[in-house]
Amino acid sequence: MYLFIVNLQSGNKNTLKNWAAIEKLLIDQHISFKKIMSHSQVKTEKFMSKHLLNPSDIKAVAVIGGDGTINSVIQQLAATTIPLAVFPAGSGNDTARMFQLTDNPKEFVLKMLAGKTTLIDLLNVNGRFGITVAGAGLDSIIGNQVNQSFYKSIFNKLGIGSFSYIIAAVITLLTFKPFNGKLTIDGKVFPLTNAWLIACGNTAYYGGGLNICPHALPSDGILNITHLHNANRLNVLFRLFPHLLRGSPVTREGVFYNAGKEITLETNRPIPAIVDGEITTSTPLHITIREKALLLLLT
Repeated sequence: MYLFIVNLQSGNKNTLKNWAAIEKLLIDQHISFKKIMSHSQVKTEKFMSKHLLNPSDIKAVAVIGGDGTINSVIQQLAATTIPLAVFPAGSGNDTARMFQLTDNPKEFVLKMLAGKTTLIDLLNVNGRFGITVAGAGLDSIIGNQVNQSFYKSIFNKLGIGSFSYIIAAVITLLTFKPFNGKLTIDGKVFPLTNAWLIACGNTAYYGGGLNICPHALPSDGILNITHLHNANRLNVLFRLFPHLLRGSPVTREGVFYNAGKEITLETNRPIPAIVDGEITTSTPLHITIREKALLLLLT
């Protein structure tokens, strides 16, 4: 049996149409499945808990939604032998982007049934798992701005959800107050002054395709860290951010790349942190890599 978590509010205007096509294909091929239509983390986790009592009966858990919905599901799938299938239907879809997952319903079902998987690492951020990037600072404020904005639903209906991140970024860049702190990577301390953001990637992308951790690979057992500090506002707004929007790795002054297996971030004031596009905690942060923690179906 396959479990499906379908989030009709996750961002893509065609989610209901795509799910209807997927459901028809499953029924036509006599595939056993159960579904839940949910945009609530609590509701999703209750559904998962109920059906995972007999894990041997579950062939895979499939998410029809975005990175936030995926995040809810992996909390219980991590370190199990049950694979995850993803049909991208969110605003950012950075998980699907990194693994080049299809958004064609027929191809998705065929690949899901074929069962080809890969074993990937996960982030552990203050005790919560993440699949893409954890970020604190400017990026987390942008993510929160998007989630609370009136224009997110408008752009989602138009099928251009990533534009929400661009608008929120410009607004936030004009108002964000940099912070000071200390970043520790595998015991080595990096003082932070006038810091704008810290991003810790298991994968390269967040925010709908922004290539924030260009060297990140989700199966190498390494955290890739990008930190931006000692840069003035105009430089960030007009030189650094445009490169990021184009999907280019940013190599200009003020941007630093590091890698390690364990990081801590301490700041002079609480800074909200995003994991897979959702604010889940705040500094101080303790982030480690959980190697080979999740089976992902290559759909």
